[in-house]
Amino acid sequence: MNMKQKEQKISGGYLINKPQGITSRQVDNRIGRLLRTRRVGHIGTLDPLAEGLIPVLVGYSTRIAPFLDSGIKAYRGEISLGITTDTDDSEGEIIERHPVDISVTKIFEVLKSFLGEIAQVPPKFSAKKIDGVRMYKRARRGEDFVIQPKKVTVYSIENVEIDMPKVRFDIECGTGTYLRAIARDLGNILGCGGHLSALLRTRVGPHIITDAVTLDNVIESIEKGEPKKYLLTNTELIPHIPCVRIDGMKVWRVSQGQIIPRLGSQFQPGQLFAIIDPHGNIIAIAESVNGAYRYRRVLAGN
Repeated sequence: MNMKQKEQKISGGYLINKPQGITSRQVDNRIGRLLRTRRVGHIGTLDPLAEGLIPVLVGYSTRIAPFLDSGIKAYRGEISLGITTDTDDSEGEIIERHPVDISVTKIFEVLKSFLGEIAQVPPKFSAKKIDGVRMYKRARRGEDFVIQPKKVTVYSIENVEIDMPKVRFDIECGTGTYLRAIARDLGNILGCGGHLSALLRTRVGPHIITDAVTLDNVIESIEKGEPKKYLLTNTELIPHIPCVRIDGMKVWRVSQGQIIPRLGSQFQPGQLFAIIDPHGNIIAIAESVNGAYRYRRVLAGN
């Protein structure tokens, strides 16, 4: 069986509980090598320091990646006050140390200020690009560069535990929010510095960490010839998107990108919905537009 055939056969996604000490890309690579496919990718990068939920898509399911993340992620984070690092986490080099003599009330007050839409400056050691070059590469070369703030949204900060100099909390935030930046900014506002010392991701869109499987278990299942043991189907990967079932010639028409009259007319404008065939396979994802719709992604035939 050649690589192309294998790629077509294996399609879906794994909900993996990533351990510390490994990059998100390394998780992809290990799974891709075992499945003999290059069509593999993750949703939401986790730094090596971080652990927790990371969805990994394989085969043509990589094409639904933009729709799996509903825009909300959740974490359990730990900030260590009094120490500033160049990466804003515990993996970086220590830049400054300061005594921590801050009231609990003040910490709660500053944490509350991060709620809602905020302007956040990403860490300089991050994968964001400036003029086509990732910032961490520029930072490692010692280059000086200006980082523009970006708007991110923090929906909630709860279950705060303060055990000086540690601050632990649960946070729900929008895509693109850097917890390292929140740790850095909290320390700066308090005047003592701070960095992210631990991070556990507990949610990505509709999926939560209790549904995740260890990387070792996924690898073991593939090596035993059971690659679908923990593999989720496309409809299982995007349960938050409603489905419309079609059959007959409509399936072929959708696969060709043709519009089916009145299909999806029950949805509100802007709402996404999946179009599935009689077997439950997603053949397209569309967006409702004033009683009609437009295709956001056609999957059939891939």
